Amino acid sequence: MLPIRKQFETEKSFPFHIVYKQTKSLQHELPEHTHEWLEIIIIHDGQGSYFIDQTVYDIQKNDIIVIPSNTIHRALDYKDHSLTSTAIFFSPALINHSTFGNSFLYLKIFEDAKQGKNFKYTLEPKHLSQLTNYVDTLKSEVETENPDQVNAILLWLHLILLHLNRNCLSGQLEEASKQSSFGPEWFKDSLIYIDHHISTNLDLQSLSDRFCVSAAHFSRVFKQLIGINVTDYIAMKRILLAKDLLSHYNEKISTVAQQCGFSSMPHFYRTFKKLTSMTPSAYRKK
Repeated sequence: MLPIRKQFETEKSFPFHIVYKQTKSLQHELPEHTHEWLEIIIIHDGQGSYFIDQTVYDIQKNDIIVIPSNTIHRALDYKDHSLTSTAIFFSPALINHSTFGNSFLYLKIFEDAKQGKNFKYTLEPKHLSQLTNYVDTLKSEVETENPDQVNAILLWLHLILLHLNRNCLSGQLEEASKQSSFGPEWFKDSLIYIDHHISTNLDLQSLSDRFCVSAAHFSRVFKQLIGINVTDYIAMKRILLAKDLLSHYNEKISTVAQQCGFSSMPHFYRTFKKLTSMTPSAYRKK
């Protein structure tokens, strides 16, 4: 089963959504999924493990998670059986079309997360307290019916992004703090390997040989921990990379297909349309 593309009820109106201090068990979480919007998650209570892009993270109270567009992610484990968090979703268009200063700077934390492959941050207590106050006020604005509600939401959203950029990017987690106890080491190493070699010929047998486990065991553990089989995971990673290249670069579509590991254009077109419901050229125009 391929990763879910999360839909939002407000996608065609005001592209913003907040889930405020919701407590969920693992059974109520989405399986592996992706979405076009940006996401900020603030962990209020509980601890567990999250898979994001290529890394498994241990998470706990007061952690901040940022998820760029088109990034595969899912909750893997809740050690206390539940986790309380606030999730803020919004379309990049809200910021890109903003008149508030240089819009690119507001999204810098997402760009840095994507480029540095680090999606988890921590804040000093005073900065975390400020962030919590900003989010509380944002939630209050969402519940109002004032005629200037949208303007107020945008202002508080910009302030939250500015606060994260100033206070998270200057205090990156040490590399060692990324390590998670969830899953065997070969599994975590294989996620990084797939990400770094996505343009090459990847399949179950070659991966299992490289990491010295049987193909059956590799497939079983991968499906159990990530939720999808290896072939579907590789296909989704390739298409997410293709979407990024089509959106931000002017390379020929055939060049994009080659950079994403597709040996033929028909295969690329079929896979892209299957996972996005549109052709590569239509996606680039969109």
